[in-house]
Amino acid sequence: MKTYAPTAVICLSKVNGGMELAAVKIARLLSEDMPVHFISRAGGFIAQEKESHFSDYNITLHTLKFSSNLGLALIFQSRKFFKTLGIKNVIFLGASEMKSLYFATRGLDINFVIRQGSRKSTPKTDAFHTLLYSDVNTFVGNCEFIRENIQEIIPLAAKTELTRIYASLQLQDLQRKPKENKRLELISVGRINPVKGQLHSIIACEVLYTEGIDFRLQLLGDVQDESYHQEIIRFLETCPYKENIVFVGYTDNVPSYLVKSDIFLFPTQGEGMSNAVIEALGYGLVPIIFNNSSSPEFVSLGFHLHLVEDGNVKAFSTALLTTAKNFTQEQKSVDANMRLARSTFSPEREKKEYLALLK
Repeated sequence: MKTYAPTAVICLSKVNGGMELAAVKIARLLSEDMPVHFISRAGGFIAQEKESHFSDYNITLHTLKFSSNLGLALIFQSRKFFKTLGIKNVIFLGASEMKSLYFATRGLDINFVIRQGSRKSTPKTDAFHTLLYSDVNTFVGNCEFIRENIQEIIPLAAKTELTRIYASLQLQDLQRKPKENKRLELISVGRINPVKGQLHSIIACEVLYTEGIDFRLQLLGDVQDESYHQEIIRFLETCPYKENIVFVGYTDNVPSYLVKSDIFLFPTQGEGMSNAVIEALGYGLVPIIFNNSSSPEFVSLGFHLHLVEDGNVKAFSTALLTTAKNFTQEQKSVDANMRLARSTFSPEREKKEYLALLK
């Protein structure tokens, strides 16, 4: 087995989100083949949840205390860690702190990898950003859409390689049970926020109600935009099918809901390759999603799902009705989707591709 140089995964965010969970997952995967140092922000979500994140893994957590993303505290503390621990590989998930990490790693023999999972809209081609990214060895996009976005936005140095590594998911071996009744089980997974489009999903269900199709829509996810949540509540007050809409809230056992559901609704405004869609495919649901950002990649990878014109709620409703009326036929795609998801998004594959980038 290859011996790897000392490696650090860095995520200095305060909050809990997809990037933070991705950083933890990458560290866990790599720790199966080497000891891993994880550098996080003191008092942030990752540090606060260190026991649940890192217990039973070959990972050592280090925390940095700083108030500015560009400041001496962050530069000196992180540089001290790099030198004391002899770090030779860095995988960084973030953006703002790159201002300090450039100076912290300056002159050190470090293989610097940046993993990006969300779209950036503002070009970073000015002289300052060109300097900041000049020592990056590899940029990793978590899908082709993000890889292309990096190429458009980031001033890549001549030595910088640009690649794509699909994120992985550890899909449980849960068995889908035969439907016990004729009710169509719909589900939406994601924080309650306008970008996730829960209200679009609810409005789309009107066609099922009008056609006399029995259904239930469950909304999984915590409320992160209270004004949007109240907008949904007000809509439901006069909605004739409000009893068919269920707010589940946050749950740490999403798969148990997915395997009991039939159709996955995801009219999102766009993002990197969504873990929610991957889970839906892996647990045997038929997704209906807007055709934007990375969503066409699922089709190119061979998955069966329904892409709808971006932002067109009426078209989304039509796709939902068509899927509902032909659901017996739709179910024939489920087994193939599940097998493909488990191979395409396997943790072993993701780990192997990251290991190939390290010294």
